[in-house]
Amino acid sequence: MGWTLEDLRSDIPVLRRKVYLNTGTLGPSPQTVTVAFVRAYEQWQVEGPGWPAGYEARRAGMDAVRAEVGLLLGATGERIALAENVSQAINWVAGALPFSEGDEVIVGTHEHPANRYPWRALERMGRIRVVPWEMDGDDDELLTQLERSLTSRTRLVAVSHVLQSTGRVLPAQRIVSLCRSAGALSLIDGAQAIGQMRVDLSALDPDFYGFNGHKWLLAPVGTAGLYARPDAFAHLGLLPAGSGSAEGDLQGRRTDDVAWRETPRRFEVGTRNWPLYTGLGRAIALFAEIGWQRAWDASSARVAEFLAGLPPGVEAVAVPRRAAMVSVRVRDLPARQVVDGLYRHGQVVARAVEELHPREAVRFSFAPFNTPADVEAALAALGEVARDG
Repeated sequence: MGWTLEDLRSDIPVLRRKVYLNTGTLGPSPQTVTVAFVRAYEQWQVEGPGWPAGYEARRAGMDAVRAEVGLLLGATGERIALAENVSQAINWVAGALPFSEGDEVIVGTHEHPANRYPWRALERMGRIRVVPWEMDGDDDELLTQLERSLTSRTRLVAVSHVLQSTGRVLPAQRIVSLCRSAGALSLIDGAQAIGQMRVDLSALDPDFYGFNGHKWLLAPVGTAGLYARPDAFAHLGLLPAGSGSAEGDLQGRRTDDVAWRETPRRFEVGTRNWPLYTGLGRAIALFAEIGWQRAWDASSARVAEFLAGLPPGVEAVAVPRRAAMVSVRVRDLPARQVVDGLYRHGQVVARAVEELHPREAVRFSFAPFNTPADVEAALAALGEVARDG
């Protein structure tokens, strides 16, 4: 018998004590995932971490995980580099993409620092100009704003698939198509998409797509990746570089004749905590056993229950299309005060979205392991906070 949603819930330790509604920040790993990577790490140490055969076994394990990720995303494993977080994945692109004087990068105004700061840093260095893209209006208005911003100087458009501030699902496929028709590259931050909704990169066809495992996939912290189309990857320079960047790389071999890898794996340089990715593979396999559609349907049901039961004084931030996250405002109360009140009244864990304009909000993330009872607890705590202030 495969895993069920009930099995998943019972295997997550924090749920025995708290109402956890903050998977959009970090997903709580099931014990089976934690055990998988801990055992892999222990075995690595038992074998001897520098034992050559063991070293090769770890790399083979990474190949297997890349293939599993590719199967999930509708891509081949060779088009994926495994990273530590989306910030690292985006920095790989930002640091390796050659820019010319006058190049512009369009960046959405609701982006996480992972997809804002690399471009602002390049702007401070005088290498690009950042063009803000306001995330207002419906999808058609959004795309009209983007079209007006695209010029012959636009080198790349960087935007999220799902906005971390409100849970809004952006029309990513239309964005990618618009960029391509204008001759600009597209970089999609999928941190809030993978595991929360179906993502098919073969249909979406972005130039670059960053994702992580430690949110909605419930994988160990420090697991992420970057997808790159072959022709887009060809634009990238050779840095970062190190052990792992070359085909048939042999440690300690002295040669200037380097056969650089022509896949994103080139960026997987140096020593890393390989067993973490064993946990990522276990997390993906676990959800495959449960059934991805069953998991996504469960999250959607919790969102509907939550929106239908909002108490007086609580208003949800409206979006055209929503994933499994809802941001709300409680009267005129500061977001952090609301977050503290939620925990005080019901041990409900949520997140303050203080960067949301024109007024901050509180974000609730509804994962497949959440139940109607979790929704009831969150609504009751919200009611208490709204009444008490």
